[in-house]
Order: sequence, then C-alpha cells, then structure tokens
Amino acid sequence: MFRTLMIVLVLWTHMVKVDSFCDSQLQNGLFQDLLNMMMKIKGSSSEPSTCNCKKIVIAFTAALSATKSIGSGAIVQFDKVWTNEGNGLDPNSGIFTAPRKGFYQISATTMSAHGAYFHSYLMKNNEKTVGMYPGQGPQTGSANIVLKLKKGDRVYIKHKNNTEKIYSDPDHWSMFSGFLISE
Repeated sequence: MFRTLMIVLVLWTHMVKVDSFCDSQLQNGLFQDLLNMMMKIKGSSSEPSTCNCKKIVIAFTAALSATKSIGSGAIVQFDKVWTNEGNGLDPNSGIFTAPRKGFYQISATTMSAHGAYFHSYLMKNNEKTVGMYPGQGPQTGSANIVLKLKKGDRVYIKHKNNTEKIYSDPDHWSMFSGFLISE
C-alpha cells in the first residue's frame, strides 16, 4: 500500500512538472501507465471483483460491576457485557463457547479486594491454561493467551479455592475478553 502511494506521488510530481511542456494526450498516457502499474503491483485484473466474502467477527468483553464473594471452584460470572458479537459468551454462566474453530486471543484481569486474595485460572474445557494471582488486595492480576479452539470449546475464569472476594466497582476492574484472530 505504501509502495503504491509512493509511486502515485512520484508520477503525479512528474506530471505536474511537465504540465506546461506536454499535451493532454501525454498526461492521459502517463496516468494510464500509472494505473496499469498499480494493478500489476496489486496483482489483480482490471475486472471488478465478484468476491462475496464476509468477514466473520466473533468478540466478547464483559466485566463485574461490584465486588462479590466467589465460592471455591466457582466460575466467575460477569454482569456487564459490552460486546458479544457471535453470541459466544453466556453472561449467566460466565462461559465463552467458541461458535467457530480458530485461533482466539483471550484476556482477563481480576482484582483482589482490600486485605483479601483472589486466585483464579483461565480455563479451557476444564483444563487450566494460565493462572492469575493478584496478591493481597487491592491488587490486579492479568492473563493474555492465544488459544486454538474447536467449535464448542469452552473458556472461562475459575476461582481456585476458599471463599475469597473478587473486587470490582462501576469502574469495572475485573474483566474477561476475547476475539477470533483467524480460522
């Protein structure tokens, strides 16, 4: 794209420089040559595209709006959903179920309440992937991971143990997010 822009600018500069010395037929020829070079660089013909391609968007972002106690082994349920394109996130369960196979970027941030701890894992189909341990609060812990998911794979945040609190407030300190990178 940058190379094409540079070619256009260079040729345009030459056309302006020779404006008083050339006739319109020469200028049209230069312009046609420029278009032909751009089409060769792009690698397509002059025929219009007949591609009916649709970009598939799968993305979700959810957060907690208030501090809550989470039981041992419980899945964190996020009450504020900003994005749920593809409807993969079930806000009632806190589980994202991949609607399509592919590579997904998954992120989570948890915050421990004042004077408390909150240990959790980012899970894939009941299997631990990465852990988050913010320390004695208020502290945050974050996880970012790229996962290869099959259609129907489940991803969620699971509390490790004890009855610790996960902190949040209207500023949404604890969140869960993900999107399809490619199939």
